[in-house]
Amino acid sequence: MHLEASKNALARYGCVRTMNFIQSQAGSPVEDPVRAAADLDAVMRDSRILVVDDQKMVRELLKIYLTNGGYENLLFAGDGDEALDMIAAEDPDLVVLDLQMPRMNGLDVCKALRADPKYELLPVLVQTAADSAKDRAEIFQSGATDMVGKPINDAELLARVGIHLQNRHMLNQLSLYREKMERDLQQARDMQHQIMPGARALSGLQEQYDIEIKSHFQTCDELGGDMWNVWPVDEARMGFSIIDFTGHGVVASLNTFRFQSLVATSTFDPERQIEYVETINRKLHRMLPSGQFATAIGGYIDLSSDVIRYTAAAGPKPFLISPAYPDGAFLKSAGRPLGMTGDSSYEEYEEAFPPGSSLFLYSDALTETPDMINPIYDDDRMRAALTGKIDPSGHPFDVILADFFDQAREPLNDDLTMIMLTRPGKS
Repeated sequence: MHLEASKNALARYGCVRTMNFIQSQAGSPVEDPVRAAADLDAVMRDSRILVVDDQKMVRELLKIYLTNGGYENLLFAGDGDEALDMIAAEDPDLVVLDLQMPRMNGLDVCKALRADPKYELLPVLVQTAADSAKDRAEIFQSGATDMVGKPINDAELLARVGIHLQNRHMLNQLSLYREKMERDLQQARDMQHQIMPGARALSGLQEQYDIEIKSHFQTCDELGGDMWNVWPVDEARMGFSIIDFTGHGVVASLNTFRFQSLVATSTFDPERQIEYVETINRKLHRMLPSGQFATAIGGYIDLSSDVIRYTAAAGPKPFLISPAYPDGAFLKSAGRPLGMTGDSSYEEYEEAFPPGSSLFLYSDALTETPDMINPIYDDDRMRAALTGKIDPSGHPFDVILADFFDQAREPLNDDLTMIMLTRPGKS
């Protein structure tokens, strides 16, 4: 809401680059299926297949079958020990394994492979004449992926090899894609944290205004739709805001970057903050997809007159503790959510905020996260946690945070953001 960001904020935080990434993940183009199938077929034909059998004649027969099927990258081993050595050296894509072999039989080879996490997904196709349910169960329990009957039928062999190689390479592609997505999502998470104040900025603000700033930001998904900020307005005034976009995940996160792009190109005038908020609202309404909006509370602390002045856009009720309200008071938070309609109007509220006062802001995950059926936090419990009724010796912010997570079940079903701004009392 009231965020005074420098004009180069977009460049500094890479909002445009991150928005491009998130948009690409929200609606990435589908690969051409014909080309994808051709690529997969080429990869399969180049697969390394290890044939393990102690009989040279059988190895030669399998070589003929596999070569006729288009597989030329073939490896051979004459017993189980040699097979394990070759697997470690060559990393094949599939193993065709005989059961009855000297030194180490096929069942022991399977067990050795499955005991190594590196090979727990390696397809192992066992040659067997076993026809009893007990024998087949033992083969699968040892770690075999599938079986091919003896005597070997070339059509059956090629069909089973093809199926398992296809599965193998599709899983590999999925794993690579997932790793790439995780790297990209981590970059997006880092970027999202960078549009909120870091430790150095908070330390500077605390020293400049003699205001203690405590915060907690936690997404329920890889990316979130909450954001918060504190910033210097002038020598006597410090701004604050907390925003909660509808939903969570990629789409909600994209909206936080949309919002940041608006703020970074706008100028906040504390004397005209209603006009500022209404302008942001109009622009956000044009920018957001239909049905998406944000609740918000934002304003500034004025040390010269010992007050806070803020506007509200349907955010959760701020909680104020001050000499006038030692037991705390919930403040007004009426107002239409940002971006819901383009013609929304807002009010400015003012409350005394002398030394010894604290302002607690939070997203609705605090009051809507259920403990079985009912929400964990209602107004009475929040008041008790923040005014020393639960733990008189602890910092109110630390108390409410610990009390919440003592009862909440993770992962949370919504993003959680909490901020507490405190002016120390006069000594």
